[in-house]
Amino acid sequence: MLALRHCHWHTSVQVSGPESIIGVTTCVSTGKECSASLLVNKKSFSIEKARWEIYRGPDGPVSMDIEGLKGVEAYMGSGAALRSALSGCSAAEALPLMTETVRGIIQAETFLFRERGFKDSQSYDEYWNSMYAGSCRYYSNLDRVTTRWEDYIAGQERFGSLYNKFKTVSVSRDGGALHAAASMSDSFHEVGIDARLDLKTGVLTEARCRLLRGPDQVCCEAAEFSSNLLGKCIASLSKKEMAAALAGGSGCVHIIDTWNDLALVLGEILRETDF
Repeated sequence: MLALRHCHWHTSVQVSGPESIIGVTTCVSTGKECSASLLVNKKSFSIEKARWEIYRGPDGPVSMDIEGLKGVEAYMGSGAALRSALSGCSAAEALPLMTETVRGIIQAETFLFRERGFKDSQSYDEYWNSMYAGSCRYYSNLDRVTTRWEDYIAGQERFGSLYNKFKTVSVSRDGGALHAAASMSDSFHEVGIDARLDLKTGVLTEARCRLLRGPDQVCCEAAEFSSNLLGKCIASLSKKEMAAALAGGSGCVHIIDTWNDLALVLGEILRETDF
């Protein structure tokens, strides 16, 4: 096999002081290296400083503060504010990396529930069960879940590092086909995908997916929906179309995101390479 492209992402959320945390997402790929960072208040999640940097790539070098994000809550529902503040940014990676940083901060809330106003871990659990109901495999099947979130993370202890996430997509040419592998591993979940695609059309001919780690066995069932993508040119699917094919709220958001990452990298290759 001939390696064509690698893309790696890392998101980390760290305590940066008595009243603040910092989230950073860095992307390093064959064609670029860039990062998005957010300094937020530990209690309110209000953004105190947002920064976008390109170290290597066609739109760089760049190092700039995103003033339009000051005061925005780095939480669910912040998408419109992110899009507006980054609308003048020429780099296509700015919005997804800043969004990924917000997601990391939301995940880190698990270890900041008291600072966020919750009495205990059970209260925080109940809040998520209500707010996130029907949104993913776990929260669409609470009647079947045997492991509560608070029990799942009970063995973890944090010493300033609140959350870590690694993602990788690798694409190689294998004769008349493309071979692609994608993985995601964070503080709570782990996904592995292996795929084979037609070299000329980008149509998916083989798809294997496994959830190696998650809060409950019910989450693992979502891997089987990956077969719904067979016969499709996944690089041409929108994120909404990808989610629908992978069962939407009955699927796994982490599997959906990992397939979407793979599709975006494939799209770059198919646009830029004449096979």
